[in-house]
Amino acid sequence: MITDVITRMFARTPDTISPQVQDLCRQINPDGGPVYITITPGTGCEANDCFECVRQKVARDGGRVQFGWSIWEWPRVYVEAEHHAVYEPPTGPPWFDITPAARPEIRRRLFLPDDSAVYDFENEGVRRDNKRVALGDDPLIQDLFAAATERFEILNNIPGVNVTTNDVETLRKIATAEEKLSRTRNQLAMRYTPQNAPCFCGSGQKFKRCHGQTRRGRK
Repeated sequence: MITDVITRMFARTPDTISPQVQDLCRQINPDGGPVYITITPGTGCEANDCFECVRQKVARDGGRVQFGWSIWEWPRVYVEAEHHAVYEPPTGPPWFDITPAARPEIRRRLFLPDDSAVYDFENEGVRRDNKRVALGDDPLIQDLFAAATERFEILNNIPGVNVTTNDVETLRKIATAEEKLSRTRNQLAMRYTPQNAPCFCGSGQKFKRCHGQTRRGRK
């Protein structure tokens, strides 16, 4: 599974199931609804490896893989659905989310079940792109979506699950796409990070004491 770099850094589990979240979920699966699931990491499970993690759990204890989407939100910027899987025990729901989040402070996920969103274990090079809806009409958000899609399409043409290649031209395209994505992401972070939030650069300071000073200087 290719986890979106933006999701790892900026997005969080939505605090509420907002109308925008509901709209995204209806676009994906009109017959299903999102549910909050507490993350209870399984033995040996690693972040970003939900499909293999759940498959091994099913092999050990029975039950089945429940496919679907993890719903994320970058407040004021977008809501996003990322292909995901949770564990359903032999007795049926409730489901268990046994894959740890990439950021340890995330303790629960908003999960949208979708039986049509299967994962091809026999052809793990085939992946599903994230689905996104903007929370505003800022053109920069659409630039971010375009950059993320471009990166995904390049990586998705590389067979296998580890996304590695020795092809020089492909490596150049990946580097260019990553740079475009990083630049656009940082521009959005400068625009939408709250003053009292931790700065997106990882300095440990509040945004207003760090990169936020640059934003204030531009006013």
